Amino acid sequence: MKRLIPLLLSAFLCGSAAAQTRDFSSAVSMQFLAAPSNYLKPLDTLRLLAPSIGNDPWQRYLFCNDMATYSSFVGDYHAALRYYDSLPVLQQQPRPVPVPSPGDFDGYQTAGARQTIVRMAASRQVTMINESHHLPYHRLFTKSLLQDLYNAGYRYLALEALAGLDDSINTRRYPTSQDGYYIVEPLFADMLRTALTIGYQLVRYEDDVPCTKNCRAQRELNQAKNLYKIFRQDPAAKVLVHAGYSHILEKEREGLQRMAGHFRTLSGIDPLTVNQNIMNEKSEAAYEDKYFIAFSEAHAISEPVVLVKDANVWVSPADKGFFDIQVFHPRFKTVHGRPGYYALDRTRKPVSVTLRRDYNDMLLQAFAAEEGHANAVPVDQMVLNGQHKPSLMLPPGEYRIVVRDVTGKVVEEIKLP
Repeated sequence: MKRLIPLLLSAFLCGSAAAQTRDFSSAVSMQFLAAPSNYLKPLDTLRLLAPSIGNDPWQRYLFCNDMATYSSFVGDYHAALRYYDSLPVLQQQPRPVPVPSPGDFDGYQTAGARQTIVRMAASRQVTMINESHHLPYHRLFTKSLLQDLYNAGYRYLALEALAGLDDSINTRRYPTSQDGYYIVEPLFADMLRTALTIGYQLVRYEDDVPCTKNCRAQRELNQAKNLYKIFRQDPAAKVLVHAGYSHILEKEREGLQRMAGHFRTLSGIDPLTVNQNIMNEKSEAAYEDKYFIAFSEAHAISEPVVLVKDANVWVSPADKGFFDIQVFHPRFKTVHGRPGYYALDRTRKPVSVTLRRDYNDMLLQAFAAEEGHANAVPVDQMVLNGQHKPSLMLPPGEYRIVVRDVTGKVVEEIKLP
């Protein structure tokens, strides 16, 4: 299969424009899955294809979404923001947003999001939290909940992104690129390492039933059914669910019932639902939620917060009833040449790496020395563009540091410390 994929991609690149616009996203994905250590190749291929994409809204959507995702994998935060915000409006989910009024936040005070969620989740059997797939810091925030929720009785971490090849991750105790497409992003992998170290059992719940029509509806329902299987085997289970985007909506929106709503109907369990993907900074203020802008003008925050008044947690008027908690994330500056969201993980510190020479358009990766699998996921990585002493953000430990070129070839390797 690995020998076949380059041939397929070559045929695709040399084929007609119609074939390219139909198949480029899946071809690039296949290329990456064949050589998952080569994170630069998908970006290089997509840039090569950019002139042939044209103005078709769906093809522009695929291109911008893929560029945002692969940029996030290599830690290029600003590129991920820029490409995601370039998604054609036609493909963005409509969401009516009223203009904020001066009294909308009256009586509400900021409170730590982690502490508030842990307190409210303690009395629930299920907590569902979402992510935007191009924003790695959403995984950092879920990671911050793991220990406290475990202390409150949570034993399962259910993941939309976990692949269904086998259950070996629960015995291997660390993730590899074979465990799921988004899991190759270093902070996603770190969330799973942490969960496994704490003692969670990881559970997949993605729909894997073939579909020919009404696929979105089928996916939402089957995800809910797969989650419900946990409780049929363990009725007293407490489960943290890490999902993508709108799957955590508890009510029907745009004529579609989502996973969380189906789950509540099937199980009779009311999940605590936590939204992360609205109150975030964007590449430009024009793309930001108006309530996020109003909040940011009134509050300078350095960690995720919620707004509370007595027993009430603030949710924007457009989203009331769809989920229970809305998290406000900070704006992030660049620190030590890296995205500022790494400061949310206090186990990570900047580690300066001395290389034989300066590199351009190459990838610097740090692998945990004890993870010997050929498809291990880096603990951190970044694109090198002439930095003399680049800084990786690493927890304490021993690491194998490699520099790769765009072909995936290792051009330098050292050990830390």
